[in-house]
Amino acid sequence: MAKTHSPTTDHVLDRGTISFTIESRILRELGERLVKQPEVAIVELIKNAYDADATECSVEYAPPRSIVVSDDGAGMTLDRFTNGWMRIGTSAKEDLRFSEGYLRLITGEKGIGRFAVRFLGRALSLSSVAHDDKRGVRTRLTATFDWPKFDRHEDLGKVQVPFELVQVPADTPTGTTLTITRLRAEANRLDLNMVRTGSIGILTPLRSLFRTMTDGDDVETGDQIGMSADPGFLLKVRVGDDDDEGDVAAAILDAYVLRARLRLQGDKIDLRIHRRGQRSPYLKIIDTYPNEIGKLYADIRFFPRRSGTFTDMPVDGRRAQSWIGANHGVAVFDRSFRVQPYGSQADDWLRLQADAARNYRDPRSTIAAKHFAMSPQVRADTSQNWMLRLPQSAQLVGLVQVEGKRSNELDPDSEEEGLIASADREGFVENRAFAQLSDLIRGAVEAIAFADRRLQLEEKQAEQEALVATIRDRTRTAITEVQQNPNIAAADKVKIVAAIAETQQFVERQEENAKEREQQLEVMSLLGVVAGFMTHEFGVALQELEQTHKDLVELARTAPRFEPQVQAFAGHIKQLKEFVTYSSGYIQGSKATPVKPYPVRPRLQQVKRVFGKYAEERNIEVEISAEPELTAAPVPVSLYNGIALNLYTNALKAVTAKVGKQRGKIAFRAWNEARWHYLEVSDTGVGIPTALQERVFDPLFTTTQSKNDPLGSGMGLGLALVRRGAEAFGGRAELVDPPADFSTCVRVRLPLSAGGTR
Repeated sequence: MAKTHSPTTDHVLDRGTISFTIESRILRELGERLVKQPEVAIVELIKNAYDADATECSVEYAPPRSIVVSDDGAGMTLDRFTNGWMRIGTSAKEDLRFSEGYLRLITGEKGIGRFAVRFLGRALSLSSVAHDDKRGVRTRLTATFDWPKFDRHEDLGKVQVPFELVQVPADTPTGTTLTITRLRAEANRLDLNMVRTGSIGILTPLRSLFRTMTDGDDVETGDQIGMSADPGFLLKVRVGDDDDEGDVAAAILDAYVLRARLRLQGDKIDLRIHRRGQRSPYLKIIDTYPNEIGKLYADIRFFPRRSGTFTDMPVDGRRAQSWIGANHGVAVFDRSFRVQPYGSQADDWLRLQADAARNYRDPRSTIAAKHFAMSPQVRADTSQNWMLRLPQSAQLVGLVQVEGKRSNELDPDSEEEGLIASADREGFVENRAFAQLSDLIRGAVEAIAFADRRLQLEEKQAEQEALVATIRDRTRTAITEVQQNPNIAAADKVKIVAAIAETQQFVERQEENAKEREQQLEVMSLLGVVAGFMTHEFGVALQELEQTHKDLVELARTAPRFEPQVQAFAGHIKQLKEFVTYSSGYIQGSKATPVKPYPVRPRLQQVKRVFGKYAEERNIEVEISAEPELTAAPVPVSLYNGIALNLYTNALKAVTAKVGKQRGKIAFRAWNEARWHYLEVSDTGVGIPTALQERVFDPLFTTTQSKNDPLGSGMGLGLALVRRGAEAFGGRAELVDPPADFSTCVRVRLPLSAGGTR
């Protein structure tokens, strides 16, 4: 038997270098570990298209046959395919933060897109057209991947992927198409809504909004845009052979509440406001316009933050709202090129944010001034003044297309200018044409505000009518059920039916009362027209009454029994003169803005004097707390007088209505603090129940009843007019906690700065 000898020293058997080997199944491991959901896989492929500077990417989903993802991006050359797509773990995207063409921030990472196709299907066909700078030609690269074959090889480096590279004509569109076949079970459960939602962050609205500016029907021109700046990114998703679900960004944009479409050609403007889902316009204006712009087309869409705006959407509603916020603004394009800064995040070229900050109440555009003119009553009413609901930029996504004048088109001998780009290429020169552009687009936005407010009022009325109709139906059903119920005694049936019927009558009376209040307000609005005439007539009558008084004085000298009537007549004349003096000042000053500050205390003293006898006869103490040097807010004197008078008469009626022998008290208190002037009127009257405090500022709502009182029955206009008047000048009226020993206190505040009074 042979013996083995152990070496006394280490004996080297082999020496050199060795490389890692990677088994092919690593692709399966990476695919399943990096991509757990088919929706994530598709979104990664869409991101790759975005990073390749594509302006459009389409996903065609036809289970169980195939998924096709195609784009019109830069495509892949053979070099990029070899060193990028085919190199596992490449850091190419880590070194490249922005895309080459449009400088987009790169969204893809870690080469997940390659593994995504492995996760979705067992076979992949790749076709990519790109311009090869090294070869100086345009090429088409095709390659096929049979993933199960990869799994059969132990060494990934030995797997061969067949490809072909051919030269194609120079005008061949670039882009990449991935056709995934032999779909796996996971791909057959693909949720396209999740795909759309996951892609929202890279979608842009601009291409979806582009239209032609021809005379005929609007047609899509998204594929004709030739902008050097980023033209945006569209995603189209198609299911099956015929069911085309279209552009995802367009689907979000079609969720608008209102849409303004404006066309200007020649001296004609055509403005239409559309509601979502309705073909016929809700509002239509066709008018002439002194056009210095040339052709103009605008599409502006309104997305208020209201429940239901994004219901039944192909994407998550919250994500859609965020997308609107990120892409908002009304952008301007001159011959398909974006004109900065219009529509950018920090721009307010339509003065929407500025007017909202000031509570600006008057329309600025000639369109609104002509077609949506507001009466003084509507302007003052915060519930009806549609300018107070002017859409903000964050609620609008819009595009304006114009054709500005170029330098070689300008005639130095002509006054016609048109839209001219400024020398620094930031915006247009602010000439007459640009003023018209701002006027028209602002008019379109104001038309949206007008239509939106009118629609809200119509919907509120419809809801009220529907509620009444529902109650009627339920009442009839309830009565029928009671009458047919054999377990209820006849006498009880009569009582129950009477109670149900009474409830229905109460609801219907409430509805009728609401309509009557609206009618009364319309009639009362006409009283202002009559007030000036009445005041004038009172002045003429006073002259005749004073002459008659002189005759009575002479008569009383010879017939002393007439002396009491003479004194009473003199008192009535004095009170009437005080009223006429007050009314004249109120009417004459209703539109006059004060040129200099005026003191408060004389205003309050005059109001107190008008009803001084009334308060004295009813044992009501009136206290005025206002420093002699205190000045009022810069509002018309008549407005201040009117607010004080309405608060005073309201307090008088409340104190008078209180039963008891204790002396009533009313207190005026006025002061200036920070940016505001404050006026408070407190009283010891009947008070206002907590349940009714929210309604006391409603027109025609009253808590006092008629007692043959000279002040009237409490028509419910006092506090409504006070609030309306204060808000018309940027102020506010509200109930506040009353001082000790008082039951009610109304506080009015008015801005001390004239700039905050609109």
